[in-house]
Amino acid sequence: MASGYIGDHRIRELEKLMRKMCQSKGYDLDTAFKGLLDYLLWMFDPDGRKPDGWRFDHEDALMFYQMAQAYFTVIAEELKHGEWYDAFGDLYMALHPGGGGKAQFFTPPHVCTVTAECCMAGMKIDDQPKTTTPFGKRHCINDPAAGSSRLLMAGAAYYKRMQKAEGMDEIQQATHRPYLIAEDLDYNCVKMSAINMAVHGHFGECVCHDSLCEPDQVRLGYIVNEMMCPFPTNIPSIRRYDDPLRFVTTRQWKLRREQSQGSVEADSNKVAPASTLPDPVQTEKPKQPQQLTLW
Repeated sequence: MASGYIGDHRIRELEKLMRKMCQSKGYDLDTAFKGLLDYLLWMFDPDGRKPDGWRFDHEDALMFYQMAQAYFTVIAEELKHGEWYDAFGDLYMALHPGGGGKAQFFTPPHVCTVTAECCMAGMKIDDQPKTTTPFGKRHCINDPAAGSSRLLMAGAAYYKRMQKAEGMDEIQQATHRPYLIAEDLDYNCVKMSAINMAVHGHFGECVCHDSLCEPDQVRLGYIVNEMMCPFPTNIPSIRRYDDPLRFVTTRQWKLRREQSQGSVEADSNKVAPASTLPDPVQTEKPKQPQQLTLW
């Protein structure tokens, strides 16, 4: 590694291992990065399902195992003196100094912290409505363009500080942890979000879809840390689901669309006078619902 290295020093060893794999096996950096994400998702999957499109051999898996060890070491060290750390976001930016083909640059941690404080300052935990989630009724923190979920992790950290300020002990804080909802168009971002939530001990869901144009659809979705509820097993898990009704963020839009279609069908069965029928040429298509909630 050159002396003028500009990446985050904390993920330098992980980056070295990934570049070494690419040099020895002939993979490009994007292929190796996606492979590491799929390897970790496979590791955390309670069903042990092989990821779709898995193309790596046994030797590759051993290299991914070394990367996973380096990743967990970094996370363990950072969480000793910090609230959260997004190693994958820093790794991606180190591998793609110019932002890569998609020009992705992840929000700096201190900006995430300030944003979370601005959005949540002045809130009282007991005054906020709760939502029915796979983990019971919980407060939800949502980001419809989550990236690697840095804002969500900053929001969860601020929520924990709010709990402490209201006198909750560690057991109460763990029992009443919030439910994080990450939505993004990019498959890799959704996978990074799921792994970040899992290793930080958060409950949540990660959904790949367009939160504006297809809020009731699921291209790829994960429920995170089911193995920690209702009993605190401390065993992280990431389970894949494809049913929109499994996710808080898509269920409300799915049910709303079905209700809307039912009402339209009921109205179409009614016979109206010819003079009141709309001109089919001028009839507008129903607008799709737009999800605007940021937090």
